[in-house]
Amino acid sequence: MDRSDIFTTSNRTTFDSKSAKEPDTVPLQKTAEDERFMRLYANSYSRIFRFILTLIPCRNDADEVMQETSLVLWRKFDEYQSEGNFTRWACGIARLEVLRLMERKKRFAALFDEQLLNQIASTRARCEELLEIRRDFLVQCKRQLPEKDLYLLQLIYESEHGAKTAASIMDQPLSTIYRHLDRIRNLLFRCIERKMNAEDTQ
Repeated sequence: MDRSDIFTTSNRTTFDSKSAKEPDTVPLQKTAEDERFMRLYANSYSRIFRFILTLIPCRNDADEVMQETSLVLWRKFDEYQSEGNFTRWACGIARLEVLRLMERKKRFAALFDEQLLNQIASTRARCEELLEIRRDFLVQCKRQLPEKDLYLLQLIYESEHGAKTAASIMDQPLSTIYRHLDRIRNLLFRCIERKMNAEDTQ
């Protein structure tokens, strides 16, 4: 069964005519793998797309590459090593899809060559890996914050409320809210830096 036929339809149980003879029920193992793919894909989508935009600034071209990349990821998910980094694996496939697009559209020839593209992709991948480590440490550091500080962050960054609304909800002057935010940002920054330094010394 071609996994891409499922990926491109809104109904996950819809198959093409070639697979119509297959049983109506999908093996549990395959269903679990499909769900695992969709979870990894959803978590990595924005980072994959930003990686593509680094290589191709035109939004329409980037959308085309993202679509092709998604289909290849779906078809080749069986080759993905479960202990590996899904985003890194996906970005490697995205880079190949960018090269294929450039081969098809000769207007890119004057802008990039393959060696330059690989250098850009490599630099972007290293930066993304570092950002991912910092994101993980940010999650850990936020868990160490007092409940009041965490509540303020949630009000401002994880909801539709802004600083003014947060000041009203918490019954504090706006200037006080900004001071609290600066203090929390500094705490998180120092916490992340300590974890990064500890990682480097290991």
